[in-house]
Amino acid sequence: MHSCAIVAARGIVADRPSLPARAPLITSPPQHLRRILRGARSPCLALLLALATAHAADEGGVATEEEPLIDAASLVQPALLSGPGYSVDSRVELRGYMARFLIDTPLGPLQADSVEILAEREAELPAIEALDRVTRSDAFLRAAGNRIGATAKSLAQIVLHPVDSVLGIPAGVARYFGQRLERIGNQAQALSDRAAKTLGNDGNPYPADAGPMTDAREEEKSEAKPRKHWYSTITREAEREFKRQVKYNQVKREIAERLGIDPYTGNPYAQERLSALAWAGSAGDFGAGSALGTIGGIGANALAQGGRINDLVWKLAPDDLRARNRERLQVHCRDELLIRQFLRRGAFSPTLQTAFADALDALQPAEGCDALLELGMTASSDLEARFIVNALRLTVAHLGARAHEGSLRRIGAGLAYVAKDGEFVLPLPVDRLSWTDEVRNFLDSGELRVHNGTVLIGGDASLAARRGLTERGWNILVHAQRAGAPAYARGGEPAAVDID
Repeated sequence: MHSCAIVAARGIVADRPSLPARAPLITSPPQHLRRILRGARSPCLALLLALATAHAADEGGVATEEEPLIDAASLVQPALLSGPGYSVDSRVELRGYMARFLIDTPLGPLQADSVEILAEREAELPAIEALDRVTRSDAFLRAAGNRIGATAKSLAQIVLHPVDSVLGIPAGVARYFGQRLERIGNQAQALSDRAAKTLGNDGNPYPADAGPMTDAREEEKSEAKPRKHWYSTITREAEREFKRQVKYNQVKREIAERLGIDPYTGNPYAQERLSALAWAGSAGDFGAGSALGTIGGIGANALAQGGRINDLVWKLAPDDLRARNRERLQVHCRDELLIRQFLRRGAFSPTLQTAFADALDALQPAEGCDALLELGMTASSDLEARFIVNALRLTVAHLGARAHEGSLRRIGAGLAYVAKDGEFVLPLPVDRLSWTDEVRNFLDSGELRVHNGTVLIGGDASLAARRGLTERGWNILVHAQRAGAPAYARGGEPAAVDID
């Protein structure tokens, strides 16, 4: 044993003549090696295996990890875990650095794919209850059947019909830690091609607007072809024209404002009932005034507070809102075609497009807006669109006036910002950052080997992630503040992290 210890000691001295100032702390060998150590009969063999493990860890840095299954209470404050008539599953799966919550409600299960969406879904529950009462009433069902005809007779069935199951499992926001981004390529196109594309971007900006005879919202892309709803019987063009005539969109926004919810919400329970009531309120005997008067005021104004939603989303028609957002984007972005495409396509709802334009206006970058639009065009879900908006909000909240005239940077499939004073900001609006292979590889890219770098993490970060970031020289802020941030487990000021 003595000779073995000497050999081991000599190995340590020979192989590690000097350690970096912030060498990772090796608390234990990996699980598979722990099993070997427990079964090793020779103390010498056990010591040598332990040495090899520590040496390998030093060579490769902090060991990567898988995203865990964790307690919901470790992510959010207790107020978000239960309430009148609902409860949240106590165990939460992390997928792509965002938490997937399951809410048990009187109407059935409801999924929320981040802490932010969880807060919104719970704020919408009183509104859904109010809408449900109205759309089940005899007056509503009688008016819907009498005036809208055979197609609208199915309106009652829409309200009573179970919500369609969600296809596919969201992958969180992992792709923003990728090394590559498929370019949109607009800036390299010939003028003739760009002119042709311009003509193709003059249609309806929000083709998936919810109504009783259309899909409430386009399904997320899936390998399986999404099935059509049973009540989709009229072409979109004909329906849009009818909606204009009966002021469907206006009534829908007015009802949503009265309830304090997003008229373009992705909540299937809220969207079906809101759309059904707006349709009847704009076309049937159940007039708009009756619809608004019946629901009353329920005081669900959570989404209007803290910068979560701009009240112009309620006030302006979709075309007017798009025109407003286009003017804001033109101040900072140069590619007119790209602006038009961003406002008419992609995963950004009118509400998120407005939040995007507002955040960009607060940031006031000197350059990089077109690259940001290209990144936004690649978002394939509401969750990914929120990530970009919240990344901008984190940057604005951290830098304040120092943000003005900086430079937006697209790093692979991610987003960074270089302030005018030289601070390099990497905003990561995730629920919990784990030290996965993709995060490590992303941070080891040449573009992120910077000085004076700050990582802004919206939620929490694992110990391994904090060590990995610190080892690479980053300043870290967890629970970083931003407009509209949900109630994470730790409140108050953002916490700086220093791992010795």
